[in-house]
Amino acid sequence: MLHSSRHWFALATVAGILSATARPQNSAPQTYSYTEDPATSLMGPSILKVARDGAKEAVDQILPVGPGRAKGFHNHIFYDFAAHKIYTKLVSDPSVPCTVMDYASPAAPEEFDLFASSAESMKEQLAHARQLGTETVNGIPAKVVELTSDDAKEMAWIADPGGYPVKVILTPPNGTPATLLEVKQLSFAKPLASALIPPPGCKPVKGEATATGVHAEFGSGDGASKPTTNVTAVALQSVPNYTGPCPARIPLTGTIAVDGPGKVYYRFGAGTIDPGETVAFSDAGTKTVTHTMTFGTRSSAGHHIGIAALLEAVGEDANGKHDDPMHGSNNASFTVNCTDSATPAAPLAAASAAAQTVTARVTAVDLKVTPADFHGECPAAVQLVGTITSTAPGTAYYQFQAGALGASREGTVEIPSSGTATVTAQGQIRRTPLVQSVRFLAGIEPRGHQENAKWADVKLNLQCTNTP
Repeated sequence: MLHSSRHWFALATVAGILSATARPQNSAPQTYSYTEDPATSLMGPSILKVARDGAKEAVDQILPVGPGRAKGFHNHIFYDFAAHKIYTKLVSDPSVPCTVMDYASPAAPEEFDLFASSAESMKEQLAHARQLGTETVNGIPAKVVELTSDDAKEMAWIADPGGYPVKVILTPPNGTPATLLEVKQLSFAKPLASALIPPPGCKPVKGEATATGVHAEFGSGDGASKPTTNVTAVALQSVPNYTGPCPARIPLTGTIAVDGPGKVYYRFGAGTIDPGETVAFSDAGTKTVTHTMTFGTRSSAGHHIGIAALLEAVGEDANGKHDDPMHGSNNASFTVNCTDSATPAAPLAAASAAAQTVTARVTAVDLKVTPADFHGECPAAVQLVGTITSTAPGTAYYQFQAGALGASREGTVEIPSSGTATVTAQGQIRRTPLVQSVRFLAGIEPRGHQENAKWADVKLNLQCTNTP
């Protein structure tokens, strides 16, 4: 389980935006434990259990058996921020090897940790909210605020003091209120030491993970099986954005190239990894593989979900066995805009009328990284400057996807009458990045309609002479 959407995109629902931005107004605590039930998830409501003590943090993501899910999912992730390591163990499937790889970020991803973001983002978001009063949620004093948009009305309970969300209820237009997030238990006492021990026997994987992405390099470790054919390239085709009833069934298509005859094991993932399949090659060459994944639930009306899909593949040995890590594809990013619920949901519905009424449109984006070419002692400062060009004034959202530089950032900016706006992010070269590229993405609000989005990638050449 090397790749998961937990490291690709924060959820793009209205509630997801709030939970990713409404964070503590004071310095973030370093010792705590809590349980979210439900916690927002690409694959439907989940349970999230988190425990942290300083440089160590354990996260358990649990998706119980329920409608549309015949098998439960339980992933255990252990972060060692001091050692810059992440351990991943799929508890619900012991056949999947536990892995450990480098982790560059100083904290867990925002969707996995209430305390992982900044106060400035919270202040910007809550400036548009209306305070209704105060209440106590499971023993936590909170302010009650309301946010409204064309798509939904959201009620949020924000811890006071603290500034982090402890409960979120979303009500679609003429729909039924749904609880998207609720903190059932929260403690700032020191967690038990037994809860913060890395899982044993995890296999080292080449690559680097950050709070916004994962890059794993194909390679065989000690005792690895010898494949009859080697995977030389894996690619995933682009996926159109979806607007329509949920759950949504989205077909994914990819290609796998090998250097000779043999069998290849492959699997698709987007939030979770679906069961794998095999494809046989009679000679060196490329084959196309397809798979359909399901996103959203029957209660997802009004949700805008940002998704990044992946295809992984590895050659099998003569006994039909394969080793990890797998050769991973590019990410195919797309959105699911749930407008209603139906059975069954039709895949790939037409774009929504709301998207067609957008008057402003981003026509170009540009990203400059200074320096993009560096050879010297680290740490060293880096600046990212993104430029957005639009056909008309409007509110644009943007994302710096620069986990390799610790400079991932997102927000909104007003496009003036000139049609061009500039935003910046500050980063740092801490070690030679294994992922030598960064991306800048921008589009016109509402961000669920990413057919109006553009992005630009910058290749890096960064080498630290004093660190690995």
